[in-house]
Amino acid sequence: MSKDETARGSGPVWLVVAGLAGAAFWWWRSGAESAAVPAAEQGEQQVQAIATSLPEARPELVLNPRFAERATVAGIVRDPQGQPVAGAQVCATTSANELASKDMERPSCTKTERDGHYRIEGLFPVRYAILASAAGFAPGKYYQGEGAARRSWIDLRPKMEALGVDITLEDGGVEIHGFVKDLSGGPIEGAQVTAGATFAWTAADGSFSAWVAEGSVWIVANADGYARGHEEGLAPGHEFELFLTPEAVLVGKVVRAGEGGGPIEGAQVIAVSGGWGFMPKSAYTDANGEFRIEGLEPGAYKARAEADDALGVAKEQVILGLGETSDPILIEAHPAFTVEGKIVTEGGGSCDNGNVSLADPAQGREAWMPIESDGTVRKRGVLPGDYQVHVRCRGFVSAERYERVKVVDKSVTGLRWDVSKGQSIRGVVVDASGKPVPKMNLEASLKPDPSRARAHQTANVWGPETDAQGRFELAGLLPGTYDVSVNSWGQPRATPATPTVVEVPKGKDATGVRIELPATGEVRGSVRDSKGQPIAAAKIGANDGVHWQFATAADDGSFHFKNLASGDYRITARMGWFGETMRAPGTSDDDVQGERVEVREGKVATVKLVVESASGRITGVVRDEDGGPVADAFVEATRESESAASSAGAGMRQGRWGEFFEKPNLTDQDGKFTLERLETGKHTLRAHRKGGGEAIVEHVALGSEVVLTIASPGRMSGTVNVRGGAAPEEFTIVVLDEATGYQRHDNFFRTGGAWSVPDLPAGNYKVSVTAGGGTAEVHATMAAGKDTSGVRIELAPKVTVRGTVVDTDGKPIAGLEVSVSAPGTWSSSRGDEDKRHVTDEQGRYEVTNAPSGKVQVNVYPRSWGNSEYSYTSMPVMLSADASETELAPIKVARKRVKDGEKSGELGIKLKEPEPGADPLTRQLIVAYVRPGSAAALAGLQIGDVIVSVDGQDVTGANAYLYHGLTEVLEGTALTLGLANGKSLSVTAGKAP
Repeated sequence: MSKDETARGSGPVWLVVAGLAGAAFWWWRSGAESAAVPAAEQGEQQVQAIATSLPEARPELVLNPRFAERATVAGIVRDPQGQPVAGAQVCATTSANELASKDMERPSCTKTERDGHYRIEGLFPVRYAILASAAGFAPGKYYQGEGAARRSWIDLRPKMEALGVDITLEDGGVEIHGFVKDLSGGPIEGAQVTAGATFAWTAADGSFSAWVAEGSVWIVANADGYARGHEEGLAPGHEFELFLTPEAVLVGKVVRAGEGGGPIEGAQVIAVSGGWGFMPKSAYTDANGEFRIEGLEPGAYKARAEADDALGVAKEQVILGLGETSDPILIEAHPAFTVEGKIVTEGGGSCDNGNVSLADPAQGREAWMPIESDGTVRKRGVLPGDYQVHVRCRGFVSAERYERVKVVDKSVTGLRWDVSKGQSIRGVVVDASGKPVPKMNLEASLKPDPSRARAHQTANVWGPETDAQGRFELAGLLPGTYDVSVNSWGQPRATPATPTVVEVPKGKDATGVRIELPATGEVRGSVRDSKGQPIAAAKIGANDGVHWQFATAADDGSFHFKNLASGDYRITARMGWFGETMRAPGTSDDDVQGERVEVREGKVATVKLVVESASGRITGVVRDEDGGPVADAFVEATRESESAASSAGAGMRQGRWGEFFEKPNLTDQDGKFTLERLETGKHTLRAHRKGGGEAIVEHVALGSEVVLTIASPGRMSGTVNVRGGAAPEEFTIVVLDEATGYQRHDNFFRTGGAWSVPDLPAGNYKVSVTAGGGTAEVHATMAAGKDTSGVRIELAPKVTVRGTVVDTDGKPIAGLEVSVSAPGTWSSSRGDEDKRHVTDEQGRYEVTNAPSGKVQVNVYPRSWGNSEYSYTSMPVMLSADASETELAPIKVARKRVKDGEKSGELGIKLKEPEPGADPLTRQLIVAYVRPGSAAALAGLQIGDVIVSVDGQDVTGANAYLYHGLTEVLEGTALTLGLANGKSLSVTAGKAP
């Protein structure tokens, strides 16, 4: 097997996508997507010479800082040489959980004076990031502290005047340009555009420009009356075009359940999406208990209300269409409580970077409490329970266990969780010439010690990114041997192929660690079709089997990798992160794609990618079941893979993943649409109203005119009960059509077991339910335009699972974590305080509160520090008839390729499982054998069924072992056992 998908660098495709999603989440958390008032509207602030002033006594904590007195920040913006910068824009942004979404939508901005000074007043007493930008520079951010104490924010308090909040801009800035438009293509004036740490506002024609750091940049746009839009592109080299969808609005009222039903003021109401859950919006109720959540995309939403003494969840999801405002919904809130406390560092200080999570495994309840600006952690709307406590404070060591928090009939406040200092690893990151490298991310992973399998550990510790001098500190470590890894999430560049091993002795820090990045070369290239037309914004991958990086092509098809380690790379292109690899003209999806290029230290290599055309068009019309036009449908196209390994309907399922990242295409008033920039091949088209209903047509050729008919959706409903008849207090339902990939999830609270999911398209659904009392899975069918009711679901009780984890020779493995999860739900057993879920010296483990039925048993290292074993997941059928189950020994394959080594390749593809296939009966069927490959030379043929690898069974539930057993070094001989009784010796060849 090739190691292409697991090489080191700036991220394989799925990690890049996860990174983009994470970036979207960061923008939400940092407030960088908020809509600010341009400085010109605020007027320039006159700098005043004042001293830092705080009230003599700290004021009483105010739960909602919107009503507290405001704070001020002031400082100087300088260039990299230390000179003041006049006319720089400075913005204060926040995403404090204590605020409603609308309170974060307008960060406060101003311009610096001639001497570089700025002053921003009227800030909430919460945590802020202070950002600066100016023409000719890359943006800068306010930092304070050094080493593990380095912070990129400032915590404000009522009446606080924070002076000396100085910012240094960076060299290497480039200017980007673009437009913000509505779905019809019309300009949107006054939209806010966020590009990393830079803010801009559109002119009357919708145009904007901004100065950003060079490289790939993620742009977010917001405007009144619209949901946010986004686009990724190369800076410079791409003209951005962002399309905003008319906002949907959720309105309603929160009242106390029971007689009287009085309104609840100050409850936070969150619009929980039934699909993609990025960047949820929230609002606080007014004195009448009423709320209004704006800026939502069309879709399914469930309103959840949390107050000091109450928790409420709407009875059913609201389906919001394009530009639609909901009917007022009523949320009945039931008695609940507040949990509040502080994380206290060694010496009596307050932790400012961490969180506390509460978990009651028996009831399936969890609560996450981030640290607020005053150092408090607080969670409102907590239900009664016996909660385990997990504490994280960056740079400190949490205790092995904390006293449980018991919530019975009143709030629990004044809690204290102590963390200790621990040891540190300090050092510097430099390039091959010895020059310090800033903005690198480091991680310390504890190397496994089987003799201390269940001991208290600091397994995986991250620190702040390296500073301008390349310095880093990884703090909060217990004694042990650590693998220190370097990553470059923010700036793609080569990192060491293997981690640096550092010994941290008891009572002593490890200092003077020097990590040198590999010497690098460059690759410049272009991606064009056979007619010479550029493939704008293509995603370009570079992989040598150990290192990988990704870049985005400019609008002229050019791309540039600035820092690749020396080696032999394959360069490939994709149209979007979720698309298939683009093919050379005349080739298939099973052929090796891309071009080879040799990268040498200090040299510039060039490469030209010639791919099939991406200029195809498909037109059509979307109609309802009566033949009328649908004017508010979104239409998407996904190129279908022609690989022999593909399963039926793969285009339908794959297309849903890319929806978040693609330009929206909306039908016009006549229901007509045109899709452009389509790759050569057949496509799956999906038309859908984000408020409900969809139509799918497969195998559509370019140039076709297509009619897609959206049938009326229906409602699925039923009841949930625990075995024995009682209804669970709360439960989660996930409905999934495995053939099409359509999925919705929802949470229900105090409904007496009743549930309903509105506006489901026709299909065959797997309905998965999880609750504190158990889990279940049933199947139900939806016919077009008809309701399916009376779906009765009985939860199978949770069980205790015991067993042994062994290697492929049957020897026990110590120090691996084991969990049990129910596919299709978020139900997974959590570790207990005694760490019985961690295998001991005999490989034994015990998992309590595990879901029963069809489950996945997951085995993975406690730390990723150069473990001999990778993540393993095997399917199991767990009976609920017995409260305790002893599983057969679980085999885990030892890694056959170490960090920094290149995998060999067999040259085959296995048939993908069909939707809904039973993993317990999985067959490994050879779908493709590449001519001339190791497998072809050994005589392996299409249709062969592999049943063993080196004598290890890989049939049915054991199929999970195949990957680990076949990921081997070039030149390694494997024996493949086939279902026909034959055995073949295959010697892994070089990856093409």
